[in-house]
Amino acid sequence: MECKIIIAGFGGQGVLFTGKILAQAAVNDGYEVSWLPSYGPEMRGGTANCQVVISDGKISSPTFKTADILIAMNYPSLDKFKDNVKGKIITDSSFVNRCDTMAEIIAIGDSAVKNNELINMVMLGAMTAKIQLLTRKSIDEAIRLIAGAKAEEDIEAFNDGLNYILQS
Repeated sequence: MECKIIIAGFGGQGVLFTGKILAQAAVNDGYEVSWLPSYGPEMRGGTANCQVVISDGKISSPTFKTADILIAMNYPSLDKFKDNVKGKIITDSSFVNRCDTMAEIIAIGDSAVKNNELINMVMLGAMTAKIQLLTRKSIDEAIRLIAGAKAEEDIEAFNDGLNYILQS
């Protein structure tokens, strides 16, 4: 098994942070992991993305052309990466009308997002509910390790995304 994930958005939306949590949770569950960030010099407000590979065997390359999953936190990222996804795209429901793709779209509605600053955690929760690759315990541990004092807020947003998918 090998799962290739792209997380993309504007700098400041928690793109790299989300990738780190995903990678740490995979390590916690005993998988091999690769995390490769990409961002411009402007970082906050500029574009940022990261590629995460989760595998039960050795990972031959941290880069890839076709992803299994895309988490797109803004429309420019969705437009840039949508054609490189063969599995699922998790994105804001307001972008769906403008997205022509063969991938399955998992639209996150406004009702799932209580705090726009935590959209990254909501989308991670939605992804977790849909693919069921990582354990809930490993994700909670990864959030607590990486988020520190802000962990409970991030876990609550993660749960919002998880529950949004499970209840729809």
